[in-house]
Amino acid sequence: MPTLTLNHSTSARLRGTVLGLCLVLSWIMPCVVRADMVTSFDGPTLDANLHLDVPDPGVGTVSLDTVNHSLLFYGTGADLWDTRNGLPYAWTDIPQVGVGGVWRAETEVHYNVPEHVTDFGYNWGRIAGITTYAGPDGSGGSYAGQEFTFQLDQWDDPYGVWVQGLGDHAPGNLPVDLHDDGLITDTVRLRMDVTVGDANYNTYDFYYKLLPADTWTLLGTIQYASDDTRVALFFKGGNNTDGDMNVSFNYYNVTTVSGVPEPGVMALAGLGAIGLLLARPKKRS
Repeated sequence: MPTLTLNHSTSARLRGTVLGLCLVLSWIMPCVVRADMVTSFDGPTLDANLHLDVPDPGVGTVSLDTVNHSLLFYGTGADLWDTRNGLPYAWTDIPQVGVGGVWRAETEVHYNVPEHVTDFGYNWGRIAGITTYAGPDGSGGSYAGQEFTFQLDQWDDPYGVWVQGLGDHAPGNLPVDLHDDGLITDTVRLRMDVTVGDANYNTYDFYYKLLPADTWTLLGTIQYASDDTRVALFFKGGNNTDGDMNVSFNYYNVTTVSGVPEPGVMALAGLGAIGLLLARPKKRS
């Protein structure tokens, strides 16, 4: 069998080149496998990984509340169903964890105006929470492929925590919305765990709790094929003649729970390992 023989100079150059690639890999691999963001809005500016998508400031705005350390959504609001209608989102990239990997989005929603306040005899219809969408900025609603919203729902009776299928009340593979009714509260913590499946047929588990010390309650699970790249905070509302859609998010964490590298990343890792072997100095006889 023919063999390849390298002289000392060529072998040294090869080892140096692959070692360089290995060092580059040690820097880029965390960036490829993870896109985590953990923020409680304590600083003077937003986390660099959080992006504001505000198509129509007349419908709603998003701003950093540096006094109360929260992300404030404010405006007249609009419906979010077939189309987005100019509603504001605050989004970050969905972590790329590979098939079998799990990523998580978690937040606390707080309505700054108590639920019992009415406007000309009508409850202020309002919903706020977590959603996913594909982008670009300004897109959204069922016509754009946005599948669901996960929310503290005070739109119609009964109030509670809901996973609502946009456009059809059928999120993912379920025939009806998920909901836990009768939660009369203006503050709730929401958590969504996503297990990535083949061809992006993902499993979404939805949890909530009222107090930090409480255990998480599983609301339910949906599955569907998704090409979404963004996970976002959102609000929507109606019957708000005073313009008081006033919602705060007190933290927002998007993290990798268990990462499985994409095949391309694994190939790069293999190349890096080869580089380390080649870079080992030869023993002299």
